[in-house]
Amino acid sequence: MTNYFYCKSWFWAKKRPTEMWTEDQARKAHNDRKTYTVLVREVEHPYAVVEVANDFVAVTFLDDLLRQSMSYHFTEVEPGKIFLSMVTHREFDGDTDEVRIGHSYIFNQDGGLIIRKRTFSPNGLEEANSSTDVSRNYEKYPDFGDYEHLLKVER
Repeated sequence: MTNYFYCKSWFWAKKRPTEMWTEDQARKAHNDRKTYTVLVREVEHPYAVVEVANDFVAVTFLDDLLRQSMSYHFTEVEPGKIFLSMVTHREFDGDTDEVRIGHSYIFNQDGGLIIRKRTFSPNGLEEANSSTDVSRNYEKYPDFGDYEHLLKVER
């Protein structure tokens, strides 16, 4: 079973939680559709950070240096059903926090796909349009404490 820890939010620049919450505080936020954050496995060095905010869920996988290596953005498209609308993968410059290359995949429910490759040194942007089968992009809106189905790295 995966360990979950709850907090108000994750401070991305300082790589730490802003305010730890009890399970009851987080459950209330979940039930009220208010924003809260879930740290997966550990508090100080989480495997992933899950941000739940009303009709939006973001899952960010962290590398060993607590950098945002991959993130998934889900949007609620009907009650209880979320759709994976964007995936972002980042490559960093050595052990620094400087992003070298970022790839974004933006999905539409009709199968439309926009692929963006952004380089940061030198600055550049490439974009391509395509289509794909998005039937596997749908997930159940998470019940409180049940985030395992969102933590699949390979999608």
